[in-house]
Amino acid sequence: MSIHQIKVQPLTQKAFSQYGTCIDLPAEGDYELRSSDRFDFYPKLCTYTCDSNVFQIGISTLYERPFRTVNMERHYHTQELMVPLTNPIIIVFSKNKGMDYSEEPDIETAEAFLITPQQGVVVDTGVWHWTPMPVGGDSRIICSFAENTSATDVDVRKFPAGEVLEVLLG
Repeated sequence: MSIHQIKVQPLTQKAFSQYGTCIDLPAEGDYELRSSDRFDFYPKLCTYTCDSNVFQIGISTLYERPFRTVNMERHYHTQELMVPLTNPIIIVFSKNKGMDYSEEPDIETAEAFLITPQQGVVVDTGVWHWTPMPVGGDSRIICSFAENTSATDVDVRKFPAGEVLEVLLG
């Protein structure tokens, strides 16, 4: 078995831009702010799309486990929104080189991001990623993508035989 280790990094728009969109409170003046004595509201931090124009929204409970994976997945027809509700999560990503169905995820270019409950991500279509890993105990997340994606638009691939990706905290 060969273990490829990567360090988790904080989620920022700049660091995450090759994989999709970081959802976070913007720097002052960057986005429209609607404000009153009852709320501050940023009405359009990002948008996301799918081929069918019908999204489903779900809640997933992620169980604490080792920060390792031997798999990655991608979707060809939808972006995917993930927002942690309770504990932080780590998500591993590897940029695809196109929409080539024969392409395999590249363990050498994988990156991991720590996403806090005050943040979220929209993963671009075709980007390799894996099930979020909860930090500090089980975590619940909101997950949204095109309707029936789980049944019709999931390409799961294993790393080469014996290859394991391990994420290091700190």
